[in-house]
Amino acid sequence: MKKLMSPIMYDLAKQLNLGNPAAVTLFLESIKKQETPIVETCPIDDEYHLVTYIWLGDEQTENAYVFGSFPGWDLTANEMNKLLHTNIWFKTFRTKDKFASTYYFSINDDFEQDWVKRSENYKRDPLNSKIFGHKAGPISVFELGLSSQIDKTKQQTHIPKGKVETHQFHSSILKNERQLWIYTPHNYSPEQAPYDLLIMFDGSSMLQTLSAAATLDHLIHTKEIPPCILIGIDHVDRFTELTFYEEMNMFLTKELLPWLQQRYHVNANPYHITIGGFSLGGLAAFYTALRYPDLFGNVLSMSGSVHWKNEDYAESHPWIENQFKRSSTLPLQIYMSAGELENKPLLEANRKLSEVLKEKEYQSTYVEFPGGHDELWWHRQFAQGLVSLQQFKIPMK
Repeated sequence: MKKLMSPIMYDLAKQLNLGNPAAVTLFLESIKKQETPIVETCPIDDEYHLVTYIWLGDEQTENAYVFGSFPGWDLTANEMNKLLHTNIWFKTFRTKDKFASTYYFSINDDFEQDWVKRSENYKRDPLNSKIFGHKAGPISVFELGLSSQIDKTKQQTHIPKGKVETHQFHSSILKNERQLWIYTPHNYSPEQAPYDLLIMFDGSSMLQTLSAAATLDHLIHTKEIPPCILIGIDHVDRFTELTFYEEMNMFLTKELLPWLQQRYHVNANPYHITIGGFSLGGLAAFYTALRYPDLFGNVLSMSGSVHWKNEDYAESHPWIENQFKRSSTLPLQIYMSAGELENKPLLEANRKLSEVLKEKEYQSTYVEFPGGHDELWWHRQFAQGLVSLQQFKIPMK
């Protein structure tokens, strides 16, 4: 198969081969003005776009990769090419999708399959001014075929702001200590009506990366949701704690909930208690609500890893799907979402689970968004999910 080539990059290479080094200067001026990635109509099929990522290296640059929901996470396919004798590295991808995605560069990458180490060294695109805020620094954002997805909740500085505190919580059940992130709304008072309660996994990511406090400030101010308290749970061993871990459920029900109900003026009615998370956090939210629907009446799952199989489970259908299929309909309201660019097992499992929930006549909403396993979309889906769940709760007393 002939290597994919951007017409712009092809012309630049052609000029360099003809001995015209000034072409590089003109190219750099152009991309700094137009920004990157470069988007072109595919010359052989105008239904497709060619998307070219650019990294400007130096003499020490030995390799460069680009990763994200788009263009994906494949080490071979995502390795960039060096343009002749220049320090320009590029990679072109073909797509006819419309999407929004964050993306990262990995430079002088020798991490092989160590994605944790790789993620610690990601770099943003200095040629792209569109970014999404992140606790470790801003992430580059690329949108193709969509109107601007910039979130307005971050721009409204005039609205009343809630308070965010942290608390070190020791668990006798889990035999460890973890940090909790606690959001209370503006003018919180125990003299008011009991507050709705949100319990979210991956607390530091929810509050720092996904700007959950700003989202709640906005939704409460616009009266799209009632004033609420959010508890974000940090994890000691995320993989263990969020994959069918009954000790985590014991911690939630025997320690955390009683502590919260004693310390804060929260509504004990399960219709007013939401548990949620993204990725494995979405899986854990389903698992907890499935076990304790008398305590947690709402589930908010964003790109939930519902394809995950329990250790001793041999059936072909995902475990969570099977549990909902076999059980009687529980008193749960559910909002779940997944991206069109997710990996195939996760996306198909979310689709199948949503079908099962409809068949079982759950009050549920399933949304597919034009993106992937991406903080950019989880930030947006958190707000959309809360508003959707509130619609279910309106007739509830």
